[in-house]
Amino acid sequence: MTQPVSLTDFLGTTEVGRLTPAQRRLIVEQALLLLEQNYALLPFKVARYGINPLQRLRLLAQRLGRDGDPELEWVMHRELLDVFNSLRDLHTRYTLPRPFNGVGVSLPFLLKEFTEDGRRRYLVSRRQDNQPELDAEGFRFGVEVTHWNGVPIERAIERFAERMPGANPDARHARALQMFTVRSLAFAAPPDEEWITLGFLDGQEQAREVRLVWTATPIVTAVAAEPADTPIGVDVEGAQLAQLRAELFAPKAVAATARTGRVAAAGPDSVAVTAELATVFEARRVSVGGRVVGHLRIRTFMPTASGVVGFVREFARLLSVLPPDGLVLDVRGNGGGAVVASELCLQALTARRVEPEPAQFSATALNLRLCRTNDNLQPWLKSMEQSLESGAVYTAGIPFTEKEWFAAIPQSYFGPVVLLTDARCYSATDIFAAGFQDNRIGPVLGTDNNTGAGGGNVWQITDLIGALSGQADVPFKSLPLGAGLSLVIRRVLRVGANAGTPLEDYGVVPDQRHHTTRRDILQDDADLMTAAAGLLDKAPQRRFDVTLSEAGEALTASFGVLGVDRADIEVDGRPRLSADLGGNPGPIEVAGGARAREVRVLGFDDDELVALRTFVRRGGELQQLETLAD
Repeated sequence: MTQPVSLTDFLGTTEVGRLTPAQRRLIVEQALLLLEQNYALLPFKVARYGINPLQRLRLLAQRLGRDGDPELEWVMHRELLDVFNSLRDLHTRYTLPRPFNGVGVSLPFLLKEFTEDGRRRYLVSRRQDNQPELDAEGFRFGVEVTHWNGVPIERAIERFAERMPGANPDARHARALQMFTVRSLAFAAPPDEEWITLGFLDGQEQAREVRLVWTATPIVTAVAAEPADTPIGVDVEGAQLAQLRAELFAPKAVAATARTGRVAAAGPDSVAVTAELATVFEARRVSVGGRVVGHLRIRTFMPTASGVVGFVREFARLLSVLPPDGLVLDVRGNGGGAVVASELCLQALTARRVEPEPAQFSATALNLRLCRTNDNLQPWLKSMEQSLESGAVYTAGIPFTEKEWFAAIPQSYFGPVVLLTDARCYSATDIFAAGFQDNRIGPVLGTDNNTGAGGGNVWQITDLIGALSGQADVPFKSLPLGAGLSLVIRRVLRVGANAGTPLEDYGVVPDQRHHTTRRDILQDDADLMTAAAGLLDKAPQRRFDVTLSEAGEALTASFGVLGVDRADIEVDGRPRLSADLGGNPGPIEVAGGARAREVRVLGFDDDELVALRTFVRRGGELQQLETLAD
């Protein structure tokens, strides 16, 4: 299939029995192997949900072994989907074989939820263009949807959410809303109905109905980057659906981006983003609460061609050009990406050294083999050997992001910061939000009660095959017709006040909750931005402008500060000066600063480190470090 067709026509082209009996058994046996020997969360999930996925897979393998009926193929698919969904883990999934894993199904609209009069209500937030028949029916942007095939829409979404694999009720509900009208057949069976009857209130608040047909559309099945290069934590299904939604509901923007490499500017207050990362970051100035603040949205933590370094550099650069009086950092809907990119970005927001979140393997013989044969897994090897000897369930927790890497990243923003989250934040974004909260960078404002709670390192079965490439007796096998298996191979723990708490299932609970309003949907998050500005108002305003001047053997420092009462100056790693900054004093001479290679100026507020400027000698002059060091 190369063009969109109706779901009815697509299903008419699929065949039962595309897989041989041996291929079906292979898929089930590989699923059993991965869950039993590599899955980092198996003991946790079994205890938390009272499930027995291994026994279900053993029974399925036994059934497939004695019955070659072609009709068993969909029985197998449905049972595998149900077993993996029972884990409530969006990273540990079974991917259906072709033709299903290259197809998405959709209806011609998207829903957004808001709260009014104490209950959830739903508006059409996007509708496909070139649908004159829907215009004639009065089915447009902003109308309120009331029923789905005669079922109240709130109840229909609730029932759909019960089948979702999200790790907590908010995550399952958010996933159901996200997939209610746009779905990937790579991870779920086709909808039971081939068309639906939708009830809605038109622009005059009159109850009306419209019949809509499911359409099947080809999609790209993206796979995460090789784990040996960059530890990945990403919601692959969510990334597929985001691309499909963009193609369906913003085709002109997608075409323009493909043609020019840039995203069209959102308005005169937008801040230019490097072309390569134009689909990753969106930066703008927002007037709210009587002042102008920055709004920086991060749509993914998946690096582009410039890698993690380019990603972090662009993040730091955008911070430096946004208004200094407050920043709204927005990761809503971000399905994750490179864990190291997400954690290193945190360092640009604080003067204190960021403590990264540690990760653990499940202690098994096959995971030990992986650690012994892969250099990038060596940090876990000693603990893995000790854990197997002592009978421990998990290895020690070791961070993905090495602590010395943070030293290369200067603080790029000094004003107050608030983080916006929702239940669609997954993987590396869960880790980012946890690190933001655990390292006390600022308050978290959530539109849901939790993030998606899927913090972990995701591997595909192809990654496991590659990790043992060249060895004898490799237990992992390639799956037929593009079928796939993915899993969390390392789980993540939290730090700081939450030290030792698993991120999986629990996620990040925001410091304050905002219930989305009708005005948020229709007027570009107007009430949400007001709530965020209110949190920024409660935090102290800060400036920390430092100028170093050299004349002969003398080095002097000049300050322009707000919310900083003391500065300590270190020259080439040695403390040289501590000065009170009340009243913004004139230039201060720094003893022993002549010909310094590096000068660090630390700003304190009531003995708490709140600001840091770093200067390095380049081309014979001390220059302020403003982006990621080489």
